[in-house]
Amino acid sequence: MKSYENDDAHDALDRGFERVHGDVYDDLMDDGNPLSFDQVQKQLASPETLAAAMDLFEEEAGSNRELWDDLDRLGYAGIVVRHVELGVAVADDLKATAAAFLEAEAIDWDEPTLRNLRREKEIAMLRR
Repeated sequence: MKSYENDDAHDALDRGFERVHGDVYDDLMDDGNPLSFDQVQKQLASPETLAAAMDLFEEEAGSNRELWDDLDRLGYAGIVVRHVELGVAVADDLKATAAAFLEAEAIDWDEPTLRNLRREKEIAMLRR
């Protein structure tokens, strides 16, 4: 599982893209559009979509990170990972926080080996 596929990250990403791009995003996400989900997000990802997704995420999780549980930290990391993966320039402090959250991840997964491989890939991407 990719960090941004968890419900919290996915919802914040979707709502962030919609907040920034509105009807354009909705039209591109329409089933009649030949672009894939990944292609749409790659086309529209920007520092603005990152900021919007983070704002929406913190509205749900709260801004006090000390109160976040493992899934909240995974959601935060997932939003950052997705934007880095899409080629958006992300501030070093956001990447460092996301990497630290991933390194401390204590979630039991159905397929822990696959998750650990993906997690290590995400941490390396954030550390570059």
